[in-house]
Amino acid sequence: MKKYFKHILLLAAILTGVTACKDKIDSESIFEDVPVLDENSATYEFDKYLYENYQLKYNIAFQYKLDDESTDMDYNLVPVGYRQAQIVAHAIKYLWLDVYDKQQGPEFLKLYAPRIINVIGCPAINAAQGTETLGVAEGGVKITLYNMNDIDLTNMPWLNKYIFHVMHHEFSHILHQTKSFPKEYEQISAGKYDSQSWQYRSDAEAYSLGFVTPYSMSEAHEDFVEVISSYITDTREVWQDRGFTMAEDHTHIEAIDEDQEGTLIIATKIKMCKDWLLEKYDYELDSLRAEVQRRQDALTYDIVMNDAYDK
Repeated sequence: MKKYFKHILLLAAILTGVTACKDKIDSESIFEDVPVLDENSATYEFDKYLYENYQLKYNIAFQYKLDDESTDMDYNLVPVGYRQAQIVAHAIKYLWLDVYDKQQGPEFLKLYAPRIINVIGCPAINAAQGTETLGVAEGGVKITLYNMNDIDLTNMPWLNKYIFHVMHHEFSHILHQTKSFPKEYEQISAGKYDSQSWQYRSDAEAYSLGFVTPYSMSEAHEDFVEVISSYITDTREVWQDRGFTMAEDHTHIEAIDEDQEGTLIIATKIKMCKDWLLEKYDYELDSLRAEVQRRQDALTYDIVMNDAYDK
């Protein structure tokens, strides 16, 4: 098992890796029993919401109650607060589940999405290394998200950093491990990958070498999914820093800075990712990005919590 981390070093913030294993996910329910919903429980309405909108519809369990057996005991952890758990669940539905449902249909999620989303309230601190783990992916079946007690729907960079970049990254791993990874992708930046010291590279240095993030420099598979996740979640302003002009409606790249070698390399990678997703899954990356960006622009507390987005 490899993990998706975001490490915060003592001197710098660093992103570490994610890779889901090749376990095959069954589109039929992996949950043997219908959960017992106690109408007298204080959490009944939320538990009913989760059952109807996650488990019943997509075969996904949303776990917010801290469970010793499924929690990494290497960390001193606290559960996510009840209200924060509700906000996280609605946010993931709004900016992840509903997006893929609209673009690809519910069966796509039932077949390929991770089966468990586990949310923890506090950060996962690695004291000896002076680092923080943002999220962990286990075998393409379970994703754990940390620090959810700090969720802030007014802070889109935070939401992407702690939730959505992680989830799109992991989901892209599942897709490329389910259907053959394009081997020619590995040749685009052959000789430039740096598994040992990528964390000491700046964003600008990564861009100049043809990588969308420093972590994408670690190896080709991580590069591939970082391109996809960054293309989906990053704003027009971030892409401008990489030498790209994105369309106002978010639907496509309007222009690239052809004087920058790194920008041209990234453009080649984006095209290969788009072509592969379309060929293997009939998945249009531009369309998915546009939907995510429109939802990010429209995001308000009331829209998210009331499932009120209707565009």
